[in-house]
Amino acid sequence: MLLWIISLAVGAAAALWLYGWRLPSDGYRRGLAALRAVAVALTVALLLDAPLGARVQARPLTALDASASWRQGNSARFTEAAARAKSTGGDLQLFGDSLSAGGVPSTPSDAASRVGPAVDRSAALGRPLHVITDGQLDDPEALDALPAGSTVEVLPAPDAVDVAVRSLDLPLGAAPGDSIEVRALVVSGGARVPAASIAVRSADGAALAAAALGALEPWNEREWRGRIKVPDRRDALILRVAVTAAGDVEHRNDTLTTAVEVRSGPSAVFASTSPDQDARFALDLMRGALGFGVRGYVRVAPGQWRDEGTLSRVDEPTVRDALARAPIAVLQGDTALFGPPRTLTRGALALVVPPRDDDGEYFTEPAGASPLAPALTGVAWDSLPPIAVGTAPIGTSWIALGARRGRRFDERVVVAGYDSPRRVAVLPVRGLWRWKFRGGRSADAFAALWGGVFDWLAEGGADERAAFAASPWVREGEPISWRRGSARDSVVAVRLRRDGDTAITSVTLRFSDAASLTSSPPLVAGVWRASVAGGSAVIAVNPSAEWVPRRPIVSRVATGGTPAVGARPSLRDGWWWFALVLAMLCAEWWMRRRVGLR
Repeated sequence: MLLWIISLAVGAAAALWLYGWRLPSDGYRRGLAALRAVAVALTVALLLDAPLGARVQARPLTALDASASWRQGNSARFTEAAARAKSTGGDLQLFGDSLSAGGVPSTPSDAASRVGPAVDRSAALGRPLHVITDGQLDDPEALDALPAGSTVEVLPAPDAVDVAVRSLDLPLGAAPGDSIEVRALVVSGGARVPAASIAVRSADGAALAAAALGALEPWNEREWRGRIKVPDRRDALILRVAVTAAGDVEHRNDTLTTAVEVRSGPSAVFASTSPDQDARFALDLMRGALGFGVRGYVRVAPGQWRDEGTLSRVDEPTVRDALARAPIAVLQGDTALFGPPRTLTRGALALVVPPRDDDGEYFTEPAGASPLAPALTGVAWDSLPPIAVGTAPIGTSWIALGARRGRRFDERVVVAGYDSPRRVAVLPVRGLWRWKFRGGRSADAFAALWGGVFDWLAEGGADERAAFAASPWVREGEPISWRRGSARDSVVAVRLRRDGDTAITSVTLRFSDAASLTSSPPLVAGVWRASVAGGSAVIAVNPSAEWVPRRPIVSRVATGGTPAVGARPSLRDGWWWFALVLAMLCAEWWMRRRVGLR
């Protein structure tokens, strides 16, 4: 109201200033004054964006889930959802793997269900949001930020027997003849599964493992573990893990495909010339941390070596050759037994050198910034048992852990490393096994220390390929993650071909100086062969995660509060007000000319 009072006052003042304080005597001059007053008042009102009418509630937005999960069970649900979205009368937007505006698709096909972008847009505009979904959202927590007056409408899938393989966990690579563990997570839908079974097969259909899972309750999950023997082959082993159940209504989620690289030799070798509890516990953790084939060798007497797993006799040249070829090598005890260890090995290297003399008890303490700092965060150093520490290495790139004798004197280095020309970790220590043996927080500290060392070494392993897939299996709609190889190239050209197709897809990977990971756009489902400088890799792209049954995570609900009140309509909303001002000024000028005024 104040803006209109100001505008009218300015318009009246302009008319009085031009035509005099005394009102003109004839009607013609009074019309000129009125035109000037109204034209100036409207001009000022337009400049001030004066309101025109009362405030109205903000128009709602409508967000329709366009993900492929609608196609589970009865596909008519999406038709009903689309009809509801159109009947709301709000501005329609589609969400899934991205946010878009436009017409409703005949078949929903997005490979994700992310409602967050739609919520952010409605909050930025201050308008309520009406969400229509099947309830299987990837980011349900985003609904907590909905503006007041918003609603969430769910059309869940009917309960039906459905069982699926959600994820797989197994080594990235193995040698022929190795026995590897396969862990599969099996989930069920909204109805009880009376009996389910699981099987592991190779690409040619050969059965490698099978087991009965029994009954699964609705929305249940179960982990299955099995072991398979890696066949003697030179290319990647394609594995298909499939689950079956009577009455299963959705078969696109029954099978998960992955690849295991079959290597001629082990990917990591642990050799100990003086096996003790330190070597035993560290080797066990190494097998869990690296996630692929680890060979262990122990010297039980001068010139006598045995395989750590089977205790079978192994000759010394075999151990030397395994260390020389391994991308990751760990030497514990007499690290110079085979000569200079950096000359013998080619990949990442860890040297564990126990001190010969015991000159007191040393208590560990963090030494500052290092590549292992994230893994060691939160360790309660004051509660750890003492250890024995030897002479510190010279010229290291970083120091991750130190120790003091009696917590006060003679500071020494427990873990240090070299970053170039390749990764080398040095641990002049004995007695870390006490941490593991005590259990509790001490065992966690043991796992954090050795896990950090092995993870750091794995990132610097000598892979001859310029780049390789970080995971052997992904799902449709997910970007492909790549890890930089030993060539350290910042730009890597990749040629991808799907089994059964002749077309070649070319991708250029770009690695930053500080990062060892990058990604490329998603691929359609199938087994893809990637060719890069220095070798090749296999990537199994599985059907979208939208096919995997998930319990609806939201219900039909309306958020509390009154819908936000929108801005008042103003003069600037209509172009005709500008035209009216221009017409009035022109009319006044014409009338002034008729009576001889300029």
